[in-house]
Amino acid sequence: MFTVIVPAYNEEENIGKLLEKLTKKAERIIVVDDGSTDRTYPIAKKFKVRVIRHGRNRGKSQAVATGIKASKTEKLVLIDADGQLSPKYIPAFMKELERCDLVVGNRFLAGAKFPLHRLLANLLIAKLVSLRIPEVGDPLNGLRALRRSKFKDLGGNGFGVDLDMLFKAKRKNLRICQLPVTADYSVQKGMSLSDYAKKTFRYGQILLQAVEFLLASS
Repeated sequence: MFTVIVPAYNEEENIGKLLEKLTKKAERIIVVDDGSTDRTYPIAKKFKVRVIRHGRNRGKSQAVATGIKASKTEKLVLIDADGQLSPKYIPAFMKELERCDLVVGNRFLAGAKFPLHRLLANLLIAKLVSLRIPEVGDPLNGLRALRRSKFKDLGGNGFGVDLDMLFKAKRKNLRICQLPVTADYSVQKGMSLSDYAKKTFRYGQILLQAVEFLLASS
């Protein structure tokens, strides 16, 4: 038995499509609506899943922490709510988790075609992280499986949870594995200049987080 955790923020266009697919792959699903201001919450409530709602937007890190705390199973799957990563990989991730503590998807291994702004940022961060964690080639991948007992101390702010999870796993000498996964970027809604600015700032924060980890590990 396993639980799927879906952190979601303003994903009214994608959450319903994702949950339609997800409910065919998993019996236990927790959607953490991170203070969405659109229809993410009422759409998620239409499905036979547990929906937890943050009163305000607290960031993906806190949404994931809330989901882990609320889950009851040892085996967990994390998947982003934007629909870019497919639930079809869940069975393979569960099988791989039998010999690992953390399984991370890798879009590069599957030959995924990144949008240019994503490609450059992901390549740079992946290169930095690989200096200390060579077994992970796509550290920002939003599809992963993990053992709950190993990651009860996750927290942080904003979007740092993806790297925080890897760094904690490395410090604890946990077994980290990766599997190839494709990504569908056609579901991504159009981005305004404001959106690009926010993403650039977000990647900048993640980059600093990676550098801090490398310096602390040297």
